[in-house]
Amino acid sequence: MATEFKKNHAQVCESWRLLGAVNRAAYLQAAIPRLALLTGDANKAKRLFNHLLSAAPSLDEVHRMTGATGESNDLYMTARGKTMVIGSESARTMAVLGQLIAALLTGNEVILHCPSQAEMCDEAAKVLYEIGVSDDVLSVANDSQTITLLYIDRLAQVAVAGSNSEVQAISQELANTDGILTQVISVTDMDGMSEMLTPDYLHRFVTERVKTINTTAIGGNASLLELGTD
Repeated sequence: MATEFKKNHAQVCESWRLLGAVNRAAYLQAAIPRLALLTGDANKAKRLFNHLLSAAPSLDEVHRMTGATGESNDLYMTARGKTMVIGSESARTMAVLGQLIAALLTGNEVILHCPSQAEMCDEAAKVLYEIGVSDDVLSVANDSQTITLLYIDRLAQVAVAGSNSEVQAISQELANTDGILTQVISVTDMDGMSEMLTPDYLHRFVTERVKTINTTAIGGNASLLELGTD
């Protein structure tokens, strides 16, 4: 039963990743008005959230690269994987939800953790579930300690909203964990949310891959090789 659950969970998360950023943005767009109301400044939140969603087409772009004769090489972006969105004690709701939207838009599986705003987390998750985001893709984990969650297996990245000292403490704890290297994506500007307005912000939630196809293969299917560059 546990094996079947893990298999189904992985399939749902993979389907979300393969949906494409433009299609994911269409889902998330429906949630923006209600999510914005949770922030205390709905107009500002809508502008920020819509700014993030407007980048969806660029996330789906595929770039043809030059390569050896007889093969094609396409560079594209895809989700990094399991992502924890953390709201520290000093985090504002808008920053937490902005990071949440960014993580979902880029196709990641997301764990939302903001114990100081537990009610907001539950309401945000409810809104997103209602517009079609699966509870396999998004889960809320406010009953566990932050330090415990940082040791989750195969945690690809942690998106933290909070003060510089809070971000540093989480980064130091992650440095002690085993397994894959976990990236930290921080937002510390609680007034201007300036980090989320930079051109490369959403690119921090994704990784590049190259799809190489042998175009000279004769008979049968062309060989296909995908290389990830984390």
